[in-house]
Amino acid sequence: MKVRKPKSQITINKILTSALEEFSEKGFFGARIDSIAANAGVNKRMIYEHFENKENLYKEVLTSVYEKCAESEREFFSEDLRPQDAIRNVVRIYFKFLYDNPDFVRILMWENLNNADSIPVQQLKSIKAPAFEYIKYQVNRGKEQGIFKADVDNGQIVVSLMNFGFAYFTNIHTLSLILEKDLGAPEEVSKRAEFVCDILINYLTK
Repeated sequence: MKVRKPKSQITINKILTSALEEFSEKGFFGARIDSIAANAGVNKRMIYEHFENKENLYKEVLTSVYEKCAESEREFFSEDLRPQDAIRNVVRIYFKFLYDNPDFVRILMWENLNNADSIPVQQLKSIKAPAFEYIKYQVNRGKEQGIFKADVDNGQIVVSLMNFGFAYFTNIHTLSLILEKDLGAPEEVSKRAEFVCDILINYLTK
């Protein structure tokens, strides 16, 4: 039997969905509570009742998208893969998440423009740490097995892996126009993910 969510939780979910769309399109300063309420089909008073103010609502939305990303990252936590295959798996899953969640890309672009000060640092670290530690762990395994170069900087691999994916999607529209091809097409995204896999593995491998 399907368990029904309490009406209050249904309302909160509607508000968060609407708020994500509004904040990702307009940023924190451009977003309007009136628009969020209208698109969620709720009274503006309900937003203040659940979140108190716009700042708290934004933080809740931002936290939720980071947690959604972390949930996706848990898909690549595997001990059964060779180090090089584990790195490829991380890249592929990360590209798929970014492709499936354009709102995540946009809201993070806004957050970086605003100096990324909306979520406490320790909270953000706790959300992202498992994925970062897994990548470093796999790089260390590769070093121990003599597959990867011993002097590779693990932190730089983490930054490169994340940036290669994110930068592709932040520039996807302008590059599509310049190159006269749809870089958002599934086959183009897959091709780019495999290219990034090759770059990282070629760099890591002795």
